[in-house]
Amino acid sequence: MDRHGVRCSPEEFHRSVNVLFHDFESADYDEGHRDMWESLPRQFELLVGDWLRCDPHAPGEIRLLDIGCGTGLAADCLLKTVIGGSIKTIDLLDTSRSMLQQASRRASTWKAPSVCHEGLVNALPPGRQYELIVTCSVLHHVPDLPEFLNAVRGLQAPGGVFLHLQDPNGDFLNDPELRQRMALAPRRSFTAWAGRFTPRRIFGRVTRGLMGKQGQDFLSKTNRALVEKGIVATPLSVHEIFSITDIHIQDGEGISISSMESWLPDYECLARRSYGFFGKSWSELPKRRQRIEEDLIARQAPNGLHIGAAWRKNS
Repeated sequence: MDRHGVRCSPEEFHRSVNVLFHDFESADYDEGHRDMWESLPRQFELLVGDWLRCDPHAPGEIRLLDIGCGTGLAADCLLKTVIGGSIKTIDLLDTSRSMLQQASRRASTWKAPSVCHEGLVNALPPGRQYELIVTCSVLHHVPDLPEFLNAVRGLQAPGGVFLHLQDPNGDFLNDPELRQRMALAPRRSFTAWAGRFTPRRIFGRVTRGLMGKQGQDFLSKTNRALVEKGIVATPLSVHEIFSITDIHIQDGEGISISSMESWLPDYECLARRSYGFFGKSWSELPKRRQRIEEDLIARQAPNGLHIGAAWRKNS
């Protein structure tokens, strides 16, 4: 922060970079993450199925909270699962106004009424309780995970479920099978280097590999806005931006289910599912590797690049 002339608090600096980054990313988010729209619906179906097998008396009416909703992917996917008809209200929460505008347009096609809330968890009306809380591609952005999960606990109705997906699989970053599979990608791909690097550098390459030309454009816009607003005196490097926005990717730790068990003491982990066994989404793989990916998912192999889980709060 001193290097770039930052004079605000670390919390305000982190928030400012995150909001501007995602505001500029919003215009191309769905196109840039088409693989998530193509691959994640199946993961939502599987986790919801796991939940219902463990808890056949799931609530008949579900109030849904989508934290870090982005353009509305998670809520959209959940509405298309077997519990979709039970979702009666949807609260969409994000710090990026531009992301919320995209989500609001998508929500206009949903049968369940939705309300958008801009800000952090404290932006929600007091006293709200939710039978289902979801985060998708969110936890790796959160600097203080225990504090965040404690806030989730306060919003969760007794017996309610917390779902999270598209998190870097922190318990298997050093897994030799994962690194070997990732190294099978074509050499021009960012994953070709996986076997040579530490977990931190694996995910650094994943992040940069996802950006492309459009990504570099919104990174430039983010930097210009930070300078114009006086938040920084000199532009940040690409690595510095991602070390702020994708903190648990750049630090190489990922999201650990075993750690979350200690942070959610009054929750039971109903299911955990891994995917991305070649370091890419299912839709990006050639047919032969898609079949291997499907087999590993069916066997519930634990060592994919991504992890998702369903947690039930004890009554």
